[in-house]
Amino acid sequence: MKMVNANKKVLILTVLAIVAVLAMAFESSAAEEKPAKAKEKPLNEKWTTAAWDTFKSGKYALAITNADLCIDEFQGQADLLEKALEKDKPDLPTGRPPNGEIKEKIFANGLLNDVASCLFIKGRAFEKLGHKEEAKKAFEQAKQYPYARAWDPDQELFWSPAEAAAGRLERNRPAEPSYAEG
Repeated sequence: MKMVNANKKVLILTVLAIVAVLAMAFESSAAEEKPAKAKEKPLNEKWTTAAWDTFKSGKYALAITNADLCIDEFQGQADLLEKALEKDKPDLPTGRPPNGEIKEKIFANGLLNDVASCLFIKGRAFEKLGHKEEAKKAFEQAKQYPYARAWDPDQELFWSPAEAAAGRLERNRPAEPSYAEG
């Protein structure tokens, strides 16, 4: 009987040892795993965010530089996307999106949205610096992207950089000389 009890104890101790080794191995491998990396923003989003942030902080020349990074890299692709959207003529409203599907459809045009937004930011920054001709040029370019939408996270709505640029151009248009009225 003592032999059976001794064998049971050996068996139990062996099982416990195996469990302990497996537990330590599991803890060790879990510690070696790196935490999942948060999904990094694409460059166009990073540069657009940087352009907005520097514009809002009054660093207008740096805002133009950040905007140009996005424009220079992605304008060709934005042009292609705009042409495809002009052909399909999707309904991309401004204001609060009526549903998540519309919001996702708009966000799917990220390159287009960011290039148009950066052109608008560039125009506003040039205005702030007193460079009216450069501002006009940037706004004229932004108007070429009527399907672009920018997201305002504070108001939770979409707006059109093309329409905003047209408004800035209208606002900055010189008054008609009096001799042109008659």
